[in-house]
Amino acid sequence: MNFEIAPKSTEVRLTWEEARMYCFSLNIDGKIGWRLPTNDELDEIYESENDFIDAYYWSSTENYGGGAWAQNMSNGNQNGNVKYGGGFYVRAIRSIP
Repeated sequence: MNFEIAPKSTEVRLTWEEARMYCFSLNIDGKIGWRLPTNDELDEIYESENDFIDAYYWSSTENYGGGAWAQNMSNGNQNGNVKYGGGFYVRAIRSIP
């Protein structure tokens, strides 16, 4: 992985737009530059050992019709969802410098 995953303690449940703003505003021990993972990055996280709960997590990848992709960390399924609908979990990542 070419990215760092934010600590589990930063995990929250938000709408897609709130999730984007939340990640952008994170400052963890002086580290900035956090963002939502892409759908490919979420899949990479799913395939690795991780401490994500069995729930849907937002990705930054937008899709047709005003939606964004989310990944179910219990089974690896990715679904396009309405960005402004209900909340999914958020776990920020940042590129490793």
